[in-house]
Amino acid sequence: MTKKELRITTAKERKSIADKAEKDRRIAEFLLSSEEYRAARLILCYASLPDEVSTYYIIKQALSDGKEVALPYCTDKAGNMDFYLIKNTTSLNVGTFGVREPDITKCAKAEDFSSSIALVPGLCFDVSGNRLGYGKGYYDRFLKNYASLSFGLCYNRLVKKSIPVNNYDEKVTLLITEEGIINNGGKNG
Repeated sequence: MTKKELRITTAKERKSIADKAEKDRRIAEFLLSSEEYRAARLILCYASLPDEVSTYYIIKQALSDGKEVALPYCTDKAGNMDFYLIKNTTSLNVGTFGVREPDITKCAKAEDFSSSIALVPGLCFDVSGNRLGYGKGYYDRFLKNYASLSFGLCYNRLVKKSIPVNNYDEKVTLLITEEGIINNGGKNG
């Protein structure tokens, strides 16, 4: 199956996830109770779309826990993004591709990624940490130079045995599903 075909079938499959709210809660609990989360100063997150694993509870809890939280802002349509620190989810605007992004007139750009973890969206992942994104390469470009741990958030039924990859595709270190945390030995793992 090609990446394009897998994107189409996985997007349909993800829209039909049963008990989504409960699965989102369990994924958040696994993340928030992890040693990696507790040790991190900065959480690089994303504002989830309706059919993605919800990140809003994670964002609110991280802020409540005194963590810095930064979300991506797409700087162009060529796949480049920066992260901006947020204080709450009300400082987000609908941005590139309909994704909620920080209002960069009100948020400071994150410059120091030390002691951070990155939460990475994807349509699906495989057991080796490969990620099928939306095809624009934003996270692949970011992860290529990111030196800390990255977590793919995914529903268990969307974790595949393998997915097609190219030279520029970047793996995540760990996967978190409603069943638990999968250490795949990926980058920085």
